[in-house]
Amino acid sequence: MSRHTSRRTARRERRRAALLPRLLLGALGTAAAIVLGVLTGGGTYAAWNVAATASAAATLQAGSAGLTASNLQLSAAGLYPGRTVYAASTVRNTGTTALALTIDPVKGPAAPTPFTQSLVISAGKAATAADCSAGRATAGATIGIGAATGSDLKLSLAPGASTLLCIGVGLPQNAPAAAAGAAASAVTITISGTQVRS
Repeated sequence: MSRHTSRRTARRERRRAALLPRLLLGALGTAAAIVLGVLTGGGTYAAWNVAATASAAATLQAGSAGLTASNLQLSAAGLYPGRTVYAASTVRNTGTTALALTIDPVKGPAAPTPFTQSLVISAGKAATAADCSAGRATAGATIGIGAATGSDLKLSLAPGASTLLCIGVGLPQNAPAAAAGAAASAVTITISGTQVRS
């Protein structure tokens, strides 16, 4: 083997020896870049998951309002000035929000009479049905037939709660004589509930 060939072989060996560390460093650099990319991608994914979880935890729900009332057994027949008759009804909040109770404007017949124009409707909380029938309940509100607006009963019901409401129908002492002994007319009494703001 000539010296020239020996030198060439030695140079090749040195180049190969120098190339191996460079290839190794290049491969490690690429691997590091790939790992960094995966970690960065994983970090972004984790951050997105956190945002999604926080968003999913915030839910918006609408409350519901509902009132039921038991049948009111009340007859206004035979009323005279100064007499009021009473009957009890159980009013229940069937919704999911607290409700403030109001007696709405009372509806009478299409053609008003001295009797219906003189009627006064009262409503208030009663301890028992017997107390109500005996007139021992305090009226929270009174309203005449044809009133423009309702009247606040100053009562509120929590969701699922109920109360015994005493409804009174009467003729005041100063009712005109024509109202006394007149034929009773059907009237519509409505109790409504308005959501209590918390």
